[in-house]
Amino acid sequence: MSTSQQSEQLDKITATTGDKSRRILLTGAHVITMDGPGEFHGDILIAGDTIEAVGPDLAARVGGNAIVVDLAGSIVIPGLVDSHIHAWEGQLRGIAPDVTFAEYMALTHGKLGKAYRPEDIAVAERLTAARALNAGTTTIVDNSHNSRSAEHSDAAIEALRGSGIRAVYAAGPAVEGDHNHQLPADVLRLRDTYASADGLITIRMMDSWPTPETWRFAAEHGIDVSSELGGWVTDSEQLLTSGLLHPGHTLNHCSGLTDRSWDAIAESGAAVNVVPRSDPHLGLGSFIPIIEANRRNIQEGISSDNELAYGHDLFTEMRVLQTVQRGLSFSEQQSGVADPPAPYGPLDALRAATIGGALNAALPHRIGTLTIGKKADLVVLTLDQVNTRGAGSSIGTVVNFAAIENVDAVFVNGVVAKWGGRLVGQDFEKLTEEGEASKEYLLTNS
Repeated sequence: MSTSQQSEQLDKITATTGDKSRRILLTGAHVITMDGPGEFHGDILIAGDTIEAVGPDLAARVGGNAIVVDLAGSIVIPGLVDSHIHAWEGQLRGIAPDVTFAEYMALTHGKLGKAYRPEDIAVAERLTAARALNAGTTTIVDNSHNSRSAEHSDAAIEALRGSGIRAVYAAGPAVEGDHNHQLPADVLRLRDTYASADGLITIRMMDSWPTPETWRFAAEHGIDVSSELGGWVTDSEQLLTSGLLHPGHTLNHCSGLTDRSWDAIAESGAAVNVVPRSDPHLGLGSFIPIIEANRRNIQEGISSDNELAYGHDLFTEMRVLQTVQRGLSFSEQQSGVADPPAPYGPLDALRAATIGGALNAALPHRIGTLTIGKKADLVVLTLDQVNTRGAGSSIGTVVNFAAIENVDAVFVNGVVAKWGGRLVGQDFEKLTEEGEASKEYLLTNS
């Protein structure tokens, strides 16, 4: 498709944004649904914000009442889901390429985090959302553990609402320094104020060092909660086996847990995400605990954690997940371990970034697969780049060869967020300048 044709189609699509009767037919792509139909060469019909039909040869069904987009030579996948990211650190990208976990905590929470104003939170959230959308991530679970005041939380959520991304905002208190101690009570106000009719923003709690008190509050008020969890959490086994864990919980990291803790997680129905790069990079564990999840048939999600050392990129996270899991699986086989988990293939890695992410976001009824009735969150990958030419199977291409530069178009809730390889409706140059100004303020005033 020529640049002028892309521009013309984008104009047609954006001119009808918000029109529930608008229909867009994406045709001629290789479609990976991640559900029953599997993968096939065919079409996807979007009606308003919803997937109306998926299958081959849908053009006759639509007639002349749809905007038709020819995607021959492309792959369409469900939007990717980052199960755990600290979006409030967006302007700190690349500031600490080789820190340990202790150094990360000292820098972000012990130093810079204390200086954040609401406007710093806002620009960080917008930067993180823009980079995620550019990378084909349509949903983030935003673990906001620097909510120093109600105004900081408001600024974060308003920024996410304006970004066009689907977000689960998990409000967490500041870890260090003076703050207003408005949480957990303020999460009730946030839920009542910001629960959106279109479902783009959902609210939950975030607990950096989970306690029974926090989990009881969540249960009493029907609120989901994301928790940082690992061997560094005192009495983690006692907490996990206390009966307070339920399907509304999302557990990040999960490094260094006992077998009894893992059994309790599996029995509870809580969601788990592993962090393929961050955990070994920061020293939270030699490798992610994927085998422990596999043994208990827990469908994991994957997450990027933060961008202080490396960029948000779930394609890379999928590759690292697949490689580490295969190495651990083969190691168990060679050591004579009984019934070791089977080594991962590309489909398993993609499942973690889509279905597993939807579980961690508590949104499996809305996202994670290209299924009729679910929200139109999807990614179009172009294969005309050098890195994906002659790459073989479609799922193998997505996981083992594709990269951010292949993300040609992104839809969130039926709305175009990226088109022709460029973000839509965002002045990223201006946003970058605002981020640099915010970073300079934080470095100067912390």
